Amino acid sequence: MSKILGTLLDSLRAEIPGQLVGYSSVAIGADTLFAEACLSSGLPWMALLPQSEHDFKNDFGESDWEKTSALLRRATRLQSLPGAKEADRNLAYLECGLLIVEEADLLIAVWDGKPSRGVGGTADVVANARNLAKPLVLIDPDSLAIRREHFSVDLFSDPEMTYLNQLPYREGISSQEPTEPEERVRRFFQKVDAKAAGIAPRFRRWVAASVIMNALAVILVAATIGFELKSPLLNAVIFVLMAAATIAVALIKRKGAHRKWIRCRVASEICRSALATWKLADVGEPVWFNQLAGFTRLAKTIRLLKVTDKRQQAANIGEWRQKYLTARVDEQIHYFRRRRQKLGLALTILTFSFWAFSALGIGRTVFTSLMSMPHASVAISRALQTFLPIALPLAAGCALSLTSIFDLNRQLARSKAMESLLKKARSQIEKCESLPSLRRAVENTENAFASEVFEWFTLFRYPRFN
Repeated sequence: MSKILGTLLDSLRAEIPGQLVGYSSVAIGADTLFAEACLSSGLPWMALLPQSEHDFKNDFGESDWEKTSALLRRATRLQSLPGAKEADRNLAYLECGLLIVEEADLLIAVWDGKPSRGVGGTADVVANARNLAKPLVLIDPDSLAIRREHFSVDLFSDPEMTYLNQLPYREGISSQEPTEPEERVRRFFQKVDAKAAGIAPRFRRWVAASVIMNALAVILVAATIGFELKSPLLNAVIFVLMAAATIAVALIKRKGAHRKWIRCRVASEICRSALATWKLADVGEPVWFNQLAGFTRLAKTIRLLKVTDKRQQAANIGEWRQKYLTARVDEQIHYFRRRRQKLGLALTILTFSFWAFSALGIGRTVFTSLMSMPHASVAISRALQTFLPIALPLAAGCALSLTSIFDLNRQLARSKAMESLLKKARSQIEKCESLPSLRRAVENTENAFASEVFEWFTLFRYPRFN
């Protein structure tokens, strides 16, 4: 069986692009043989135990545990599930198997095809993998026959990663890939962040431009009617405005700048989160990253690079905390403060414009209905009777539409909420004296940042125009 597993791993490594990482428990039998095969093939191997190592030891004889313990010391990472009561022991093994299935891109199972003899057996784990449509490699322990299910090399290709990896590096940056995991992530981050900054979202700006140009065209048409203007130049301007408004919407549909932006921005924020917490051991990945369709492989890759970083050293809590507060939290507090001020000014201007144009429209109606103007000039009369009844309501509606297009009320409320939340998080992090409390506070903060990323992802990946 050891030889079969070793040959299989070598074959998969040749077929599947990228770095393979083994992930399993170390129950006596196939689990142990798989771990040994990974290590013999030079693959990083991570261990997941159904209980704490102290309790897990009770399931082994002395000689078996000595062998297993030596194997665990060679694991890239050792993770244990919370301790289970004796009555829940089988459930702990089942949960361990289900977690491995969820994490894995490919499940290798040594299984005779028979039902489990108890809860948490191989049959239960294989059934769960099939329900999730996970690629499977099944090895019959008797005949050693290998069968693949739902397996295709195409399943391991990732359009998002392909696009991001093909992005060029900025001029002056070496094309040689760093060997240290942290530097590899940092270099990738610099590339995608620079690209995101260069194609900042213009989706709403194009929509706003279309609305404004259409409004101006209608106002000019109202002027030609109200003042009986017959100017070829004015007609040409109206035509250009309406054509440009239509082209703006067409560009939204075809250019796809917002799609490229979200690819790079989400990728850069995933990297930023990982780099910010790199030297703080066992900080959990933000839960929101698992909801970003198309980016789960990137998040998993970075997580694996982090846990396999042999140069990673325990951070000094005081120094790390201050650096995190300054470079991560304070920077974002300032960002949301500037954003709140900018959005507040834009909302004030557009709100004032709406009420001003609305008031002028109402005032014009009242004035013309109460006052007769026998001596008023023709131009004033036409302006009051024909042009302004069209132009003023249209201008007010345009101001209201721009408020809606840029979603200013929601964005302003979100910025205020994030600024308040981060100030509270800063205070909590400052008070943390132990590593576990600091880790929890940082995880909560990173989840707050990730929720903002999830909102961008939702709004820009599924826009009205696509």
